Amino acid sequence: MKGRIIRLTVALAVGFAILLVQLTNLGFVAAEGLRSHELNTRAAAAAFGNARGAIHSADGEILALPIGHPDAGQRLLRAYPHGPLYAHVVGYLGPAAGASGVERSYDSELSGRATGIAVQELADLFADSGRVGDVILTLNHGVQLTARAALGDRDGAVVAIEPATGAVIAMWSRPSFDPDALVSPKPGAVQAGTRLPVARAYQRHYALTADQSLGAAGVELLEGARRKPGSTGIDLPGELDGVEPEDTGSGSGDDTPVRMTPLQLAVAAASIANDGIRMRPHVVRRVDSRSAEDEQSALEASVETAPRDAGQLFETASAAGLLGRMAAEAQQASIGLEPADGIEVAAAIATGLLGDPSDSSTRTGSWAVLLAPADAPTVAVAVLIEPDATLDIGNGRGGGTLATMIAATAAETALALRAVAISNRP
Repeated sequence: MKGRIIRLTVALAVGFAILLVQLTNLGFVAAEGLRSHELNTRAAAAAFGNARGAIHSADGEILALPIGHPDAGQRLLRAYPHGPLYAHVVGYLGPAAGASGVERSYDSELSGRATGIAVQELADLFADSGRVGDVILTLNHGVQLTARAALGDRDGAVVAIEPATGAVIAMWSRPSFDPDALVSPKPGAVQAGTRLPVARAYQRHYALTADQSLGAAGVELLEGARRKPGSTGIDLPGELDGVEPEDTGSGSGDDTPVRMTPLQLAVAAASIANDGIRMRPHVVRRVDSRSAEDEQSALEASVETAPRDAGQLFETASAAGLLGRMAAEAQQASIGLEPADGIEVAAAIATGLLGDPSDSSTRTGSWAVLLAPADAPTVAVAVLIEPDATLDIGNGRGGGTLATMIAATAAETALALRAVAISNRP
């Protein structure tokens, strides 16, 4: 009897210890992860009772109206004037749908809870500061519109990056969705739990192989990307981590597909233009704090996003040599850009296919990257086109050229609108 009591006591003590550890983990260790989880809608529901800042493009377009804005239709409705155009970047905020995109990753800044916004002087420690944060993105509205128009009705992605800083100039994924339909209380709105299209730009892996009809630049680019297959660290939730190249039994040969996202491809290409250094991509340029009472109130503080070095992807000399070979291939393929500010702009390219190039029975998509200007690139564009039953892009040269033309169009717009400089040379 005594032995049974001792065993029961030990079992209860062990059970109590396990329960205590689990409660501690949920209450402290895992608390932040649970609060920020995409399926947790409590924070989003609570936000609808409070003021919230706006989200703007780099060139001044309002992408998310502040809660309480008269154009939103209702006092507590968050509205997205450009609909699907920025859905995978800006995201959405709804009491039932939860939050995604910048709405989720910069929630504390938008709501004014972030320390740099809420506490600006000693008195703020003891009172509600009454401030919110307006988030200014790096994306340029004109370039984003061009990326969508150039890709047209094809599924895929277009990503444009400033190599020296990692600032994302455009990021379009198709198919997209209308965030207003998620937060609107009107009949016919998208119901909570509806499966939405993933962001092709950073939430889907593709098996990429290089098109060697023009040269070996594509192979070299993919080999470089293969060295650091991890996630890029972009300031958006839900980015896929990298995976190892597909094992085809042939080692890391020229035809071995490398699985990566279009964003990872763009970052690898951008590093070639940045002396081989990979910069961490970001979509938020700065956060401006102001009074929550009036949208037109004076700016109180501004916090800029500092460029972050993510390590050397190519040796400096290797990057310079690869850039030269990409420029030569662009010239061979007669890929040039429209003059910007009266200056002729040359490009550098690499192209390729999706899937297994040895299997001619399957329809395949294509990819391309373009750097411009070729002598000192200030914009890197990656384009990926998924297989399309209505458009035969199985031919590597034809499909690659189509993707390259889309990339060239986006680069031309970025240079023409001064979203990036024509040259970064002194």
